[in-house]
Amino acid sequence: MKCPDCGCEILEGNLYCEKCGMEIRMVPDFEPEIENSITETLSTVAEEIEGSSLPEKNESQNREHAPAKKEESKEKKVKKQKENFSWDEPGKNRLLVSLITFTAVLVTAAFVSVQMYHKYSASYQLEQAREYAGVQNYEKAVEYLEKAKELKADSADIFLLESSYLYRMGQKQKAASVLMELLEKGHLEYEEKEKAYENLIAIYDEEKRYEEINTLLEACDEEGIVNQFQKYMAKEPEFGYPSGSYDEVITLKLGANATGTIYYTLDGSEPDERSMIYKAPIFLESGSYQVTAVFENEYGIRSEIARNWYIINLMEPDPPKLSLSSGDYRVPTMIEVSVPQMGTVYYTSDGTNPSVYSMKYTGPIPMPLGKSNFKFVTISDEGVSSEVVSRSFDLALETDITVEKAINNVVHALYNRKVLTDLQGHSIGVMGKYVFDFDSIVEIPNLGYYYVLNEYVEDNNGNRARTERLYVVEVYTGAPNRLVYDENGQMGLISLQ
Repeated sequence: MKCPDCGCEILEGNLYCEKCGMEIRMVPDFEPEIENSITETLSTVAEEIEGSSLPEKNESQNREHAPAKKEESKEKKVKKQKENFSWDEPGKNRLLVSLITFTAVLVTAAFVSVQMYHKYSASYQLEQAREYAGVQNYEKAVEYLEKAKELKADSADIFLLESSYLYRMGQKQKAASVLMELLEKGHLEYEEKEKAYENLIAIYDEEKRYEEINTLLEACDEEGIVNQFQKYMAKEPEFGYPSGSYDEVITLKLGANATGTIYYTLDGSEPDERSMIYKAPIFLESGSYQVTAVFENEYGIRSEIARNWYIINLMEPDPPKLSLSSGDYRVPTMIEVSVPQMGTVYYTSDGTNPSVYSMKYTGPIPMPLGKSNFKFVTISDEGVSSEVVSRSFDLALETDITVEKAINNVVHALYNRKVLTDLQGHSIGVMGKYVFDFDSIVEIPNLGYYYVLNEYVEDNNGNRARTERLYVVEVYTGAPNRLVYDENGQMGLISLQ
């Protein structure tokens, strides 16, 4: 409502203009259609009164007095009108009273209709709420929305709008309560339900109420909405195999519904952050297992514990056999393994337990310089592993030719042959430089023991690419050579001196 004097906007309920102080009369504004209707009605009634105010005369009387008819004076006309509306004529009085009564009833009905529309129309309350929200008076807007909810409690739009206004007022808890009230009512369209969950989860996320988000989604019956907010949930880990007895090795995979960590145990104990972390499939070999797992998502929400039982019935293969014992060695020695008939031997040289992803034994292995810890295992075709066999060696050659000297001898020899342009390994036409790295010690039949060196090209960023050339240096004399193979795979030497 605007002040009729100054035009300033007046808030509903005020009796005075805050700007000019003018008193406001509480008379409702008439709709244009209502006002036009009243005007037409009054005009029609007035015409009927005027038309019936003069008594009819027969035509003979009119003709008789026609020649003597003169224009009446103004005073006579006024007198006639007064006579026509004289209170002495009952018919005319009743018509006038009816007109006044009809007008009063019409005005009252219009007033009541406007008031009833304002009071009982949800559309009006919603319109008023939006107007107040437009000037950021969210408190008043919420008041109108509360009235609208009473009139049309099943409208999701009203709840969503009220929640947004409360959120803008900083009343996040009330905003969340309104959304929960909407969800509890049920019978919502999918889009309405999706919007309610989206707004509610956004509020909970800001307040880090992740447990409540997880609980909220667990109770949701819309799969599409649950999948949309999957990252907030922590469901039980899923097992790649059902519980049961198997006659083969199981490569057990564990799956989670979102990003996070799976903790597990194999003995049935309850897993926690100190338990094993699932990073790759679990190999279940011969024996019984009770696999217990729990998932924790990136928000720290933990799932229920999942359990499965497995019995693996397989024959364990024989372990590898080594004639070489652990100990100290002073001359290059080859490590030889006897491979069982059923299975393949895999090994490591850094002390870790071997698996099918480790080095496969295909022939004698040169013993490395210094200390080493070899482990060997036989793995059957069914994936069953044997007992692990370990050997520790310490090879120290009784020679003055070290690995560093052997590499230095190769560099000097290539420089003297003008293969290299300097002792740093640079060469014409090569981007970067040549570098050499120790590989192993081998025994060349009838020639002796040699250090084997690999050749690489190293760029300015330190990246290396291996070439096809191999160099060997005699372990006692330090003589550098190129190592080559003939068509039969036999080793041969090309001296660099």
